[in-house]
Amino acid sequence: MKQQSESNTRTLDEVRRQAVGRGNALNLDRILVPLDGAHRSEQILPFASMIADWFSGEITLFHSLPSTHPARGARPGQVHYPDAPHDRGAALAAAYLEEVVSRLGPHGVKSRWGIATGHAAEMITSRSATSSFGIVAIAAVPRSRSRRLFSLGLLDQLWKTTAVPLLIFNPRNVSLNGAPPRAPKSLIVPGGRRTTDSAMSMASALAGAGRSAVKLVLPGTRTDADSAVATENEILEFFSDDGVVAEIERAEGNLVEHVHSLQVANPGSWIVVGSKMRSGFSRSVFGSTADRLARDAAGPIVIVPNAKVTRQRMRAAHDATRDLATSL
Repeated sequence: MKQQSESNTRTLDEVRRQAVGRGNALNLDRILVPLDGAHRSEQILPFASMIADWFSGEITLFHSLPSTHPARGARPGQVHYPDAPHDRGAALAAAYLEEVVSRLGPHGVKSRWGIATGHAAEMITSRSATSSFGIVAIAAVPRSRSRRLFSLGLLDQLWKTTAVPLLIFNPRNVSLNGAPPRAPKSLIVPGGRRTTDSAMSMASALAGAGRSAVKLVLPGTRTDADSAVATENEILEFFSDDGVVAEIERAEGNLVEHVHSLQVANPGSWIVVGSKMRSGFSRSVFGSTADRLARDAAGPIVIVPNAKVTRQRMRAAHDATRDLATSL
């Protein structure tokens, strides 16, 4: 295990203030939380509220109504107008979201809500990209690789399209039992130097604002090769410059299993991992490091698309929104 050699002379308040500034530059003060009306989907709210508190931000509760085909529900020989059931659905969704907002308010959480009509993953992707959200927070149970070959869940669809980071909480793995979660004492950041690039800025902002330490987990045993030492020093210097306490640990054996064991051994810790957001057949069959981490994480995990993926998907989301507007 390798730790920072230089002590930080800044106060905790100074470190936090600077981290909040970095987080706001990443739009972490704007959190999009999709809710489907089920209690399970609401289990992400304590973690989203935590981020909102750290960055003095605001949560937007979001519900997507399915499009209603004009022929659906019509009797033979009759014309069916979907406006009435859609309006009822919108009214029910608005009442539900207002009720959730009223529950968050007494805890000092600023929140608003929004409703859109269309495919849920497409609406979430479009809203998050075009409205400058910094993170999409969602409670979801990742599907197995074999099941993904036949049907994709909302999380799988977002994995293919999102341009912004995902905060994922699996309600099956951990139950809050009505008790609010505590701020994480540590953030676990797995991967090599190249694969952690997209996650390091996120981890630094979250750790500084939440007053957490960072534990970087690199694959393989440590060597004294000049390149390996330089890489470790560069990573530690990055966090040291931000006033964040960090240390490097080498994974013994399987990287994913090592990270999962660390999260179990440190209750309340979060995983922050960069990803190329690979999708389709290759992900369904072989998976990826981020995919395997998300499937069996014992607590919250933040998936950060790398810069190239973010640029491509952000451009695609803006193009799709523009095409939709011109077609109306």
